[in-house]
Amino acid sequence: MNLFLYQQLAKTLEESIQDGVLKYGEKLPSVRTTSRQRGVSPSTVFQAYYELEAKGLIEARPKSGYYVRFDKLINGERSYVLEQNSPPRITQLNTANIIEELEGLRDNTSILRLSSAYPATALLPSARMQKAIIEATRMHKDSLLHYGLPQGNLALRTLIGKQMLEWGNYHAPADMLITTGCMEALNLCLRAVTKAGDIIAMDQLTYFGIAQMVENLGLKVISIPIHPEKGFDIDFLEEAIAKFPLKACLSITNFNNPTGTSISSAHKKRLVEFLSQHQIPLIEDDIYGELYFGPNRPTTCKQYDKEGWVMYCSSFSKTLAPGLRVGYCLPGRFLAEVVRQKRIHSICSDTLSQLAVLHFLQKGRYTHHLRKLRSALHKQALQYAQCIKTSFPAATRFVMPEGGMVFWLGFPASFDGYQLFSKAKKQDIGISPGQVFSSDGAFKNYIRLSFSHPFNKKIEEGLQQVGHLAGKLLE
Repeated sequence: MNLFLYQQLAKTLEESIQDGVLKYGEKLPSVRTTSRQRGVSPSTVFQAYYELEAKGLIEARPKSGYYVRFDKLINGERSYVLEQNSPPRITQLNTANIIEELEGLRDNTSILRLSSAYPATALLPSARMQKAIIEATRMHKDSLLHYGLPQGNLALRTLIGKQMLEWGNYHAPADMLITTGCMEALNLCLRAVTKAGDIIAMDQLTYFGIAQMVENLGLKVISIPIHPEKGFDIDFLEEAIAKFPLKACLSITNFNNPTGTSISSAHKKRLVEFLSQHQIPLIEDDIYGELYFGPNRPTTCKQYDKEGWVMYCSSFSKTLAPGLRVGYCLPGRFLAEVVRQKRIHSICSDTLSQLAVLHFLQKGRYTHHLRKLRSALHKQALQYAQCIKTSFPAATRFVMPEGGMVFWLGFPASFDGYQLFSKAKKQDIGISPGQVFSSDGAFKNYIRLSFSHPFNKKIEEGLQQVGHLAGKLLE
């Protein structure tokens, strides 16, 4: 992607701030000085500074100039490492009541949603999506009332395959099926390779909907620790395989929900090779993979899959239209069984939703929309981070995410995230207590906050209020 000159300058300065070369409180060179040093016009420098100011990285001080206001937060501090000292063991979900209470917030229209890990309506191409729905209805009126294919719309599968070619390997439409969101894709994959009573391995911290789905299928879980720098602990997984007859492994490989961590490319390759060697399917949840803040999309485990043991799952729910529930799955060698499960489970996915997404993609709008969405989320992440830094107790710790839309905030061991959830709820503010993301109810001293809504005065005041409540709990 070609950047304008001011964007190139802004990117260079941002990297210097993120890397700590330009430190908190340090004054930037004047516009005139930067213009002379960089060989660009003053207007280019102004535009670059405006962009950095909008992201919350720098601030203008009257009659003084521009200063760095981004304080590099936690960078891999060992207290954050999400690992357990005990050997691999089967864990049991025990937070159902809290999850039901958290889900009940969906019905509250007045609540400030700092807990919603999906993009705000303002970030979605609503008008163009509505136009795509109208076009789909007009052009396919004869087929809308009929069942579709269990594998889904062929043209849509073809476009998704071509889209994946831009950042990985090409996947033929025959190797793919459309699902009702990513959750159904995960569900079908688990049903295809496991039965009640089987043991699977999955992220120690994961979206609570996945944990409940696994519990509902009657599966037993080995929780695999997550590291801030490299994600999924493969060494621990090796211990688990030596001790238990694992039937599958399930992981959110990029920008894990709730931690925001990703498995490095080297570890993804190692994970795929290791599981293929043991003939254990890997169910890869990559629903946040397109929401990266860096220059390149993160890799997927599917890119390293040579023998079909990776069952790749994703959707358009976090990027385009959550309500349409259009997901997709590449089940590898398990395609036939997953399609059979699809026929049993729901026959086929919604025809209109598929056609609407198809029309949107055919117009070539998706890539442009993703660039805007990533830029907006990155800006919001920085704005939220600065507010958290100034509004929350000094003992609060977190790592700046490199993508996705959530912060994973840690507090001292005595802290109870559920108490903070309850107190914030009384103030009409929704947050997510950490224990609902753990299969055994651990991590009570953590909370998850989402930065999916554009930063404004109401968000700022809400974050300040949550920070104040957290401080009172620590007194």
